[in-house]
Amino acid sequence: MMLPEVNVGRGRFKALPSKYALLFMAWYSRGSSISLYRLLLITYLASYIVRYVFEQPPINSKSILSDLSALASEGLIELRTINGRLMVKVTDKGRRLIGELYGMSNEYVLFGDYLIVKLRDLFNELIRLVNAYQDMDAAVLLSVAFRELSLKEGGIEGDALRDLALDLRRPCENVLG
Repeated sequence: MMLPEVNVGRGRFKALPSKYALLFMAWYSRGSSISLYRLLLITYLASYIVRYVFEQPPINSKSILSDLSALASEGLIELRTINGRLMVKVTDKGRRLIGELYGMSNEYVLFGDYLIVKLRDLFNELIRLVNAYQDMDAAVLLSVAFRELSLKEGGIEGDALRDLALDLRRPCENVLG
């Protein structure tokens, strides 16, 4: 796989498109598949790494859906409905691409518009996020995302989002004890 190269200052780096982070997160998920809404929420919570614009945070992002469509048209993922839920599933071709990217894991790449990172470090951070959120109850995951959004909004909107986040979380707290 040939990644485009860019000059940053005096350095020359390969540029890794953000869509490959989505591919990696789906690949790392159990069974190399993840529900679309969960991938959107995890990507929203990973906004300090993977920068996407969300029209209706934390769930709707035309830029993510566009990148997923591009990955599907390249044959790297499939969008399927399983048990009534839209799932993102990595294809064999997508798995081979991930293998090629792992071969470059010691290289520094330009990721997104601003981050120069060793590819292995980027993958490790994405692995940490997927491990943290892939099995989390949907209400709790949405609660975490609304809490993050409330911190960004501030004011009365932020207060309403914070209260919603707490209400979503409350039924799950102290269930075992």
